[in-house]
Amino acid sequence: MPSDINHIIQMSLNGDKNCQEILLQRLKPLIYKNIYMYWNPSDPITEDLAQEGYLLILESLQNYDEKYNVHFLQYIKIKIVFFYKNYYRNNRKHEFELNISDINIQNDEKNTIEQVIKDEEIKELLNNLKKLSTKEQEIIYLYYHRRLPVSEISEILNIPYRTVIGKKQVAIKKLRKFTVSGN
Repeated sequence: MPSDINHIIQMSLNGDKNCQEILLQRLKPLIYKNIYMYWNPSDPITEDLAQEGYLLILESLQNYDEKYNVHFLQYIKIKIVFFYKNYYRNNRKHEFELNISDINIQNDEKNTIEQVIKDEEIKELLNNLKKLSTKEQEIIYLYYHRRLPVSEISEILNIPYRTVIGKKQVAIKKLRKFTVSGN
């Protein structure tokens, strides 16, 4: 079994199936690292996404051209990073459609006055969230619901760190205004 990565890559590019399997195993951490940037490890979609990553590598072996003047590892790393980032961007729209079922209610006695008030407050918050711009909704969702740090939100949404902070502050002000004014 060859151990030199350059030899494995060269043999994989030449169509050696055993080396391709070895290469896929060697690149497995890269695939999962990129998946876990956007999805939780327990998310059922992660295994499907891993398979997509393996297919991307195999297709890249066929499409790679040394004339690109870039090492295959760098080439595939960039392809994987952008594949998962774009996949997340294209499929996240449904995640931001907030509704009452997303919020776990802890109290078993759902008919108490406190619970009715809490439910109404949640409904009001969700209605007010829908009044925000799409970008503001995404930032609020990623920050408060997914609990991602601002730096990660900046990377996911491909906007500057300071812009994320500014948009988050503006969104919070709008939500407060909506709540106070009832608009």
